[in-house]
Amino acid sequence: MQVEVVCKKLEEVKTQALVLTVFEGEKDNIEKFVGLDEKLRNKIMKLIDTKEVSGKFKEFTILHTDELSAERVLVMGLGKRKDFNLERLRAVMAISARNIRRINLSEMAIAEGFNDLGIAYQDSASAIIEGIVLGLYRFKKHVSDHKDDSKAIKNLIIAVQNEDVKAEIEKGTYKGFTLSNATNFVRDLVNEPANFMTATIFADEAKKMADANGIEITILGKEEIEKIGMHALLAVNAGSKEPPRFVLMEYKGKEGGKTLGLVGKGVTFDSGGLSLKPSDAMLGMHTDMAGGAAVLGAMQCIAQQKLPINVIAAIPLTDNLVDSTSYKVGDIIGSLEGKTIEVLNTDAEGRLILADALTYIRRHKPLDYLVDIATLTGAIIVALGHFCSGAMTTNQEFFEVAKAAGEKTGERIWQLPLFDEYKSQIRSSSADLENIGGRAAGSITAAIFLKEFVGEVPWIHLDIAGTATMDESIMTYAKNPFLPKKGATGVGTRLLYQLAESLSEQK
Repeated sequence: MQVEVVCKKLEEVKTQALVLTVFEGEKDNIEKFVGLDEKLRNKIMKLIDTKEVSGKFKEFTILHTDELSAERVLVMGLGKRKDFNLERLRAVMAISARNIRRINLSEMAIAEGFNDLGIAYQDSASAIIEGIVLGLYRFKKHVSDHKDDSKAIKNLIIAVQNEDVKAEIEKGTYKGFTLSNATNFVRDLVNEPANFMTATIFADEAKKMADANGIEITILGKEEIEKIGMHALLAVNAGSKEPPRFVLMEYKGKEGGKTLGLVGKGVTFDSGGLSLKPSDAMLGMHTDMAGGAAVLGAMQCIAQQKLPINVIAAIPLTDNLVDSTSYKVGDIIGSLEGKTIEVLNTDAEGRLILADALTYIRRHKPLDYLVDIATLTGAIIVALGHFCSGAMTTNQEFFEVAKAAGEKTGERIWQLPLFDEYKSQIRSSSADLENIGGRAAGSITAAIFLKEFVGEVPWIHLDIAGTATMDESIMTYAKNPFLPKKGATGVGTRLLYQLAESLSEQK
């Protein structure tokens, strides 16, 4: 998609569809559109009077007009002014773009005018692009007769009324493309079926991305993983003919600056192992590497935006399958940290591979901050549903930065406690730890387990099991139309990027 920022009267903007946004219950808000033909302005105000244009959130009206250079106008409702935020802007842009695509148009224009609401030009421009690009996403790679480009929006104009703001708008559009393209890259990775996304293939995709963006990358194979002593990762991989991989990436954004560590779970298919999942629960388990994919996408964004911060990322990769060599319930396995783990459930494998990754990245270089992200527990869905991700932390100040990043990107997080008393649930009489802590507080005890491997670094654990994917029964889509109705959301990509950006701005 080509984007052009122009300083023109709206009646002079030549496009197939011009999008005008209006607030609910505010007849005079059409006045903000400078350079709009008086006849068309009166027509829209009359439609507001007759309630044909309500301004309600997500409601729209398409007008054909001879008064403008634009062939048609899409009047889009923003809802109540008091409820307006960047997330709503993304939503209405997604709806606008989808409807423009639906009627086979390839051009659209937006009248930018949100600065009077206290939103920076760069932020609103980024949100506009995010809404459009994320909203138009479809995963049809394996559909033989699908021709997505036939209905693609190829040209976008953002019309401003002040030449002085063009540079900020252009900067925001670049950021918006960076974030949304990376998120769609992550969606593609997560949506791939397991036979198209093994540990080896994922590592190859990571290398392509890293090489294209000047990120240092090291990929460890099975022999190197054995030599290092990642016994927990190897235990999970024992039932698979697909060898494990361990991806380590390093972005050097500021010499002598602070360093953020990112770790993402990369289970490319989770059958549950010998603690076998029911067949209906196994469906969709190709997405169990969504945390690792989000880390990959975030690293792409960080490098492309040239953030002044150092970031090290680790992604342990394997599937969890059944074989005579699979690790078993009752086994006691080792870990890179040196702690022993009694396996009570082979379907609690994500925390095992994360344990080795957290240890490795912590030892690799001194870290100022550490985040892991994983589709870790079904318990987080019971606790929080699908409208936010779970978060647990050892440092409240660090968490507040992450929480603000979640609010800005719309990838919200909600904090759960890490009280010391929970550790009693993962104590073993036969080893240092058990890999599950029973039904009570399952998401918390999983994080308590991981806490044993993070040392003293300020750390946040993100459980995205409820937000990483959508299906049509989940109502999140109704709130956020830039999410797909089904499949991967790419959650975590924009959140981790924004966290890194916020940390880079701290003095």
